[in-house]
Amino acid sequence: MSEKSIMIVNAVLNPNEKEAFTYYSEQSALLFKEAGAKPIGKHKIAKTIIGSKKLQVVAITEFPSSESITNVFESEVYKELLPYREKAFLELDVFIGK
Repeated sequence: MSEKSIMIVNAVLNPNEKEAFTYYSEQSALLFKEAGAKPIGKHKIAKTIIGSKKLQVVAITEFPSSESITNVFESEVYKELLPYREKAFLELDVFIGK
């Protein structure tokens, strides 16, 4: 059986593309849910203590496995969201943790 994995998202939103963010968020959330994801937390960043990044949001989501995370990002349905993702974020980092 695969070990549960955590997806960690660090993001800086594009303030001029709120509609793109809303669409991307809603559609990607559906894909994550279909993959068995369970949101753990979503947090606004109040202050950077160490480092130079000016992140706005960190989201943590649990998945059944690292493969289930990778499968979402490699799916054709997700790839259709890429133009919205590119507009919605000034910076976006996605990590898989155990």
